[in-house]
Amino acid sequence: MTTSILEKAKQIMKNGYICDHCLGRQFAQLTKGTTNAARGKAIRDIFAFAEDGNGKIEIDASNLSGYVFRNSKIKKEKQKLVCKICGNFFDALGVVAKKAASRLSKFEYENFVVGTKVSGDIAGREEVLWEEIGAEHCEPIKAEINRELGKLIEKTTGKKADFENPDIVVLLDMDKNNIEIKPSQVWIYGLYQKLVRGIPQTKWPCRNCNGSGCKKCKNTGKMYPTSVEEIIAKPLLRAFSAPNSSMHGAGREDIDARCLGWRPFVMELKDPVKRKIKLKDIEKIVNKDKRVKVRLVKFCGKDTARKIKAAKLTKTYRIIVDFEKPVKKEDIRKILKIRNLIKQRTPVRVAHRRADLIRERRVLKLTGRIISKKRVEFLIKTEAGMYVKELVTGDDGRTEPSFTGIINNRAKVKALDVVEIGKIKV
Repeated sequence: MTTSILEKAKQIMKNGYICDHCLGRQFAQLTKGTTNAARGKAIRDIFAFAEDGNGKIEIDASNLSGYVFRNSKIKKEKQKLVCKICGNFFDALGVVAKKAASRLSKFEYENFVVGTKVSGDIAGREEVLWEEIGAEHCEPIKAEINRELGKLIEKTTGKKADFENPDIVVLLDMDKNNIEIKPSQVWIYGLYQKLVRGIPQTKWPCRNCNGSGCKKCKNTGKMYPTSVEEIIAKPLLRAFSAPNSSMHGAGREDIDARCLGWRPFVMELKDPVKRKIKLKDIEKIVNKDKRVKVRLVKFCGKDTARKIKAAKLTKTYRIIVDFEKPVKKEDIRKILKIRNLIKQRTPVRVAHRRADLIRERRVLKLTGRIISKKRVEFLIKTEAGMYVKELVTGDDGRTEPSFTGIINNRAKVKALDVVEIGKIKV
């Protein structure tokens, strides 16, 4: 085994100079608790001993030029040697680390991770070497750069590397000689109420210009002046010095509906400069806007956003329904018997953005109260995904059964409120 390793090392050093990092990296899978540079130095020492002992080691003499020999006549090179693999990149790693630390100083973070886009030339040279000697014990140069640069940044900043959940990513592009600092998103779990009608949950790009700005949207790029998302996000973006955000809600209410129950959501803040913000302070600022009320519960992760988006929560609605003809108590009793499976084809009003499917949902609870001859108030609890307006109107037969169909009296929704939303554990 020893002989095969030394034969491989001799083959590596036979044609041109290779630095300790790149030499040791070819044997990175052998032994623990050391560095590639130390491995390379140890291998080089063995060849230096052999050279001084018999002078017949058959490697490029430049690989031993730093040694002072008793017997060998190999002399130190007058000019600086350049590694045939990395081009002496590792000699500049300290400068790279200082540059990264300087850029990191602008951000709040507790931990980081390093990523590298390796130079195409260097990667190519390493692959050629692997073709010659095999890659059985090797480690890619990218892995060593990430690790060694990470160590230097740790030493310079006092922060720790975290490979699982870093606050910030240091991206080194070797071809462009550039360092990019990419903060990880901040995720905040909360609950909101929408207290007014006429605003959407999230920012709605103009259908005419797709957000670029036109006469129809008065160059705002939006269908509506604001949204629940924008009202909540504005002070958060300012506090975290983040340029953009995305809201991930557990379902959504119609624009013309209020949401008086507490709807779970996760706010994603992208590229934040700051991370240590008291959520209660932001909550107070948001709640000064009387259109929305919010509870910013805690910081969370992307997994919580996925859970929120996938949640199938029951909803309870208060609906004011106007009928075309007067209704009697007997009519209401017939409607309240709805408990069977409701079959709903995708409503006409959302057919432009939803697949044309037939969905089956259940009514879980239903009560009604006559307000006037043609107006009734209903409280209805449904499974997630029920199109409640269409349950009332029938949507020209696309929803069966419906309030309209049961009593043969055309019905329309005058007002709708979400009054309760099922709970979710996060």
